[in-house]
Amino acid sequence: MSAIPRYYQAKTKLLDLLSELPDNTPFPPERELAELFGMSRTTIRKALDELVLEGKLIRKAGRQGTAVAPRKQVHRMSLDALVQDLATREQIVVRTIGAQDVINVESVLVRGDEPIGVRSTYLRASQFPGLAENYDRSAPLRKFLADRYKVRFGELHPWCTTALATPRIAGMLDIRPATPVLSIAWMAHDFRGVPIERSWVVLRGDRAHLTMHLPRAEHVVRRSTA
Repeated sequence: MSAIPRYYQAKTKLLDLLSELPDNTPFPPERELAELFGMSRTTIRKALDELVLEGKLIRKAGRQGTAVAPRKQVHRMSLDALVQDLATREQIVVRTIGAQDVINVESVLVRGDEPIGVRSTYLRASQFPGLAENYDRSAPLRKFLADRYKVRFGELHPWCTTALATPRIAGMLDIRPATPVLSIAWMAHDFRGVPIERSWVVLRGDRAHLTMHLPRAEHVVRRSTA
């Protein structure tokens, strides 16, 4: 007996079928798929639900079933680029929180004609007087902080985790709530160790691939031939 869950087996078969169909092609109904793969409709339905949630299938209104979602370009980006500044911005919002103690700079990363990420940065208003009123939204935030406030950023250590999109983030990224996303967060300090910013970036899992470069190992463990 296979240790692989039945719904996952079904999902694998559906992905194989999906890969052979053009965009927007109507997908076979549950009953037909259940007969084709010799599985229950409940199992097929669970696999279809996951594919819809992942953006590989789209569910049409009423009783029209599902269809192959349009395949869009997946964008590759480096962790360094995300930390430094988003390459393309829109919907930049600067606001103060808590009696003007904290400044929040929020922006949406857009590539082509679709949003693929959201970045939110929190800074202490006391460290950056006038930032909310004077920030030039066409300039990268870090460059603005360096030029106007003479900030010198030191080392930082981001951490990554998977998450589910909240309704608010889903609306900004044009995805369904609870869609899997990649969340990257960091606390930045200056060269003296003074905290400067706390930031996080949320990326669409279906549209963004994150690339990282690992340092080359100084010592290589060689397999013994003895």
